[in-house]
Amino acid sequence: MNYTDVRIISAKSDEIEINRRELALRLKTDMDFADKALSECSQKLMDVITYRCAYIRTDISINENNICDLGFAKIKSVNLAKNLNGCSEAFIIAATAGIGVDRLLSKLKIISQAQYYMTDAIASAAIESFMDHASDKLSVGLNCAPRFSPGYGDLPLSLQTPLLERLNAQSLLGITLDSSLLMTPMKSITAIMGIKK
Repeated sequence: MNYTDVRIISAKSDEIEINRRELALRLKTDMDFADKALSECSQKLMDVITYRCAYIRTDISINENNICDLGFAKIKSVNLAKNLNGCSEAFIIAATAGIGVDRLLSKLKIISQAQYYMTDAIASAAIESFMDHASDKLSVGLNCAPRFSPGYGDLPLSLQTPLLERLNAQSLLGITLDSSLLMTPMKSITAIMGIKK
């Protein structure tokens, strides 16, 4: 397969501001919650996180049976068809916080359940924040639909396989799938973001 159209967005840890609302939801706290342990966990995470995103821009089409043709895969999904209504192109995106985060979480799971819980929540909020950052960069000057990910609604996780293959995600981002179609590194996201006509 030809991967010359795949583009990369990367960012340093200090370039991404973690969404406080997202973090509060994951920690089940108030948005202004502050704690010394939380700051320490955040610093440990920032030392190992490596934000990278691969994407393509591709033509898409949707037929009356809600079959979405993404160019590299055809998938039946009422929810995705609704999300892409009015779109003739889409960005296909995969993003990761890197394998260093998985290693840190594995270590913390043995050392301290509290640190593991807090770091896991920060890492989840961090990759969402980076995905927002990448989506904002891609949508400049365009009218884009909200991003939609495999596993939401009736869009099956099985779409992960052709999507990651199309983006050469194993080589470019180090993302692999297990037999349950879950990604490694764990803090990784795939998404489709429609571009309205």
